[in-house]
Amino acid sequence: MRSNHLWSLTLALAFFSALSAAQSPTTMSTGTSGGLTTITVRVSYQQSHRPAAAMHVELISPYGGMVDTRTTDGNGGATFNSVSSGRYRVKVSGPDVETTTSDLIEAGGSIGGPYITENIQVKLTKPAGTDAGAAGIAVIVPEAAQKEFNLGVKEMDKKHWEEAKDHFQKAIAAFPKYAEAFNNLAQVEIQLKDGKSAVEAFRSATQIDPTLPQANVYLGQFYYENVQYKDAEPYLLHASADQPENAQILTALANVEMQNGETDLALTNARKVPSLPNAKQFAISHLIAAQALTGKGPDDEIAKEYEAYLKEAPDSSLAPRVKEALAKLKSK
Repeated sequence: MRSNHLWSLTLALAFFSALSAAQSPTTMSTGTSGGLTTITVRVSYQQSHRPAAAMHVELISPYGGMVDTRTTDGNGGATFNSVSSGRYRVKVSGPDVETTTSDLIEAGGSIGGPYITENIQVKLTKPAGTDAGAAGIAVIVPEAAQKEFNLGVKEMDKKHWEEAKDHFQKAIAAFPKYAEAFNNLAQVEIQLKDGKSAVEAFRSATQIDPTLPQANVYLGQFYYENVQYKDAEPYLLHASADQPENAQILTALANVEMQNGETDLALTNARKVPSLPNAKQFAISHLIAAQALTGKGPDDEIAKEYEAYLKEAPDSSLAPRVKEALAKLKSK
């Protein structure tokens, strides 16, 4: 029975890769269409650029009202999913730090795009050395590396990519375990159209900090599109954990798990996709579920997945083949 369903996954892989490439030339599109945006906030300490955990993060409307709130995780991360188009600010507060508010953020539309990462640095109000925690934070990144990193960020803001690259490389030379510097260097390499160097820099960043959102998305897609599914899986796992409501990332993860022979995991993740925002764009998750069910689940469950796919994507290039497979399944 398995051979009757092999075509669905083969075509699904080609279809999904094409979709990913069409949505973004450099990284997997991680927001949603229709003006919805995913805003990821990364909070670090100004003194060291180390992640700031347990910070209170507020998404603020242009009129000052709070839209949503989050608390940063152990890696200084907080994510706001399905944010409507508009202008926002992010305000960060917490114990022993100065409350910090970002500049205006453009979400959605032609300017903001579907996925935004906002890096915010907060300043400790206690002098370094007044307690063990502050002292530890203050000495982790050398001052010379911090200075070069800050100069690199300023050049990035000006879109001076070569200058930014030089500063980030100097920051890394001064502090080889500087995950944020590697991460920003990779972003610069993307702008300079050097994909190979971007992959190397992102890999170095994730070796130091495995949870960096942009690095995981980029590397997950890179290995996915190069049919290196074993290599893609850990990055997609991290990306999915960081953005649990992102239908595209979860579909890619399910597909990778299917290719790696982890059918139970693939089925579980593929079946999560329909409940997520913008899920209809990733109706192909139903074909992944059908493939995972082959040889395990009853035919009526497989048929339901085919029917769901046809309902959500009736005009797709795969629809005729799905209809044919469904008809054969029901004729048994």
